[in-house]
Amino acid sequence: MVGEVSVEEICRVLSRAGIGIGGDELKAIVGSKRLNFEVFVEFCRSIMSTEKLRQESVTDNNEECDLKEAFNVFDIDRNGFISSGEVEKVQWRLGLWKGKEEEDWMMMIQKFDENLDGRLDFQEFKNKMLRRNVL
Repeated sequence: MVGEVSVEEICRVLSRAGIGIGGDELKAIVGSKRLNFEVFVEFCRSIMSTEKLRQESVTDNNEECDLKEAFNVFDIDRNGFISSGEVEKVQWRLGLWKGKEEEDWMMMIQKFDENLDGRLDFQEFKNKMLRRNVL
């Protein structure tokens, strides 16, 4: 019919966009073999919203893995915390020591130590790394 899109046509378009869905599955989702313009637009918005959320989730998971990996570089003793001594050792190994005193590393830890236990746990480290305007 004029002004309608078939489920098969939608499947072809979604397939080209990298979204694999079968005709029967799509019919079950939309409840019809054909969609009028308004329903089609709503369906497209729904697909785009779902795909955006999926992409954000993948990005968040990758970011979380990267941060965990970075955290583990500093957590030398693998106790789940980063101490000022561990920061000092890693900086020394990386050639970034530049004559800083342990107090300098302690101040850095204190700046981001939200629970004031003198060390950074993963959540504190993550919060530090995700801050955009760190003073």
